[in-house]
Amino acid sequence: MVDISPFNGFIYNKDKIVNISGVISPPYDVISESLREKLLCANPGNVVHLILPEGNNGDKYTGAKKLLDEWTEKQVLKFDNYRCFYVIEESFYFNNKLKKITGFIGLTKLEPYSRLQILPHERTYSKIKDDRLKLLESCRTNFGPVYMLYNDSGNKISDILKNTLRKNPIMDTPAGYDPTLRFKVWKITDIDKINNIMTIMRDRKLIIADGHHRYETSLAYKEKFNKTDNKTARNSSAAHPEDFIMTLYVESSQSDLIIFPTHRNIKFKSYPGIEKIMKSLAGTFDIETDNLKSTSYLTKKLLKSKSRGFKSFFVYGENKKLYFITLKKSFAANIVHTESANEIYLNTDVNILKEFLIDKISNSFQIEKIDYTHSIDNLIENIDSRSLDMGVLLNAITVKELEKICMSGFILPEKSTYFYPKPSSGLIMYKFDH
Repeated sequence: MVDISPFNGFIYNKDKIVNISGVISPPYDVISESLREKLLCANPGNVVHLILPEGNNGDKYTGAKKLLDEWTEKQVLKFDNYRCFYVIEESFYFNNKLKKITGFIGLTKLEPYSRLQILPHERTYSKIKDDRLKLLESCRTNFGPVYMLYNDSGNKISDILKNTLRKNPIMDTPAGYDPTLRFKVWKITDIDKINNIMTIMRDRKLIIADGHHRYETSLAYKEKFNKTDNKTARNSSAAHPEDFIMTLYVESSQSDLIIFPTHRNIKFKSYPGIEKIMKSLAGTFDIETDNLKSTSYLTKKLLKSKSRGFKSFFVYGENKKLYFITLKKSFAANIVHTESANEIYLNTDVNILKEFLIDKISNSFQIEKIDYTHSIDNLIENIDSRSLDMGVLLNAITVKELEKICMSGFILPEKSTYFYPKPSSGLIMYKFDH
């Protein structure tokens, strides 16, 4: 059973912060150092001061708490008067077309993955979770929501959300960090509608689209908190603030929901040159040279190959050398092509890439690190500047493929997806101590 709840949001005070667009930010893990510096300088009240605090070691976490307490005392941040669900519409442009995604924000009761109610879709890194745990322990606040997908085939929740959207929003703001994004916010305060949503969601399964590290961090914090005397002093059977995580729920069939591929940038300890690497792959892939053209050309060629049942990638190296590689039929024949979740999982580009390309070249050439980007332009820039040695472009997984994989208990490798657009940090927050 999935247990969700309305809550009193922790929000910026409009009497203190007139321009909300200047104080919100993307999630912490997609903020580059240059964007962080820009946000730090742009507005002294930007939430980035809290989610990526300045300082060394433990000082930055205590500094974040001190600043959070100061903003709370000065009423820069305050609790909403109403316990509610927050309806969010995020509009954005993709390929010069206006798109919109609608969801709602509430609290999800934390459950271990083993209960098969809340499902991850990719693996995580323990180092990142350690950083987020220290920040959570210090501030006891969710500064942004984790992003989860749910299925509403009967449109029962969608109808409630659509009726809410007919009203005037309580907030309508562009994102200061990205003027192509816009957020509108409404509240659902009617107790009957709230109870209806909670009842419908109970028999749903949720897939984590974005925020695995924060979910696992919150689960670890809950378990750690439960072992202390903090909770034994209260009713141990009752639900407490630490048992929940703020969540953006998005219905998975929305046509404007986008998953970008996460391309690979590879750095070798001793780079042999792109031609030697291509020679090492010649027994596994059919290789053809290509010319660097527009990003749309690269994307379309990859998608066309996928539609014909092939497993293809672009490999980019020094001196603008570009190769289009396709897994040889002799290797592809060993992969059974069916609609089963197991075969969909095995056939994802990230798994093919790891087994037949990354693992193979790492046997011959020592890889120092792999960086990830959803931007083709960023990948090309990294290789042209020689900050990294080789780039690999791949196709994205579809939402339907992802759902089938997750519902069958499979987990993809780290950094398999990039959901777009991301929810904002600072727009609605959840503070435990209310």
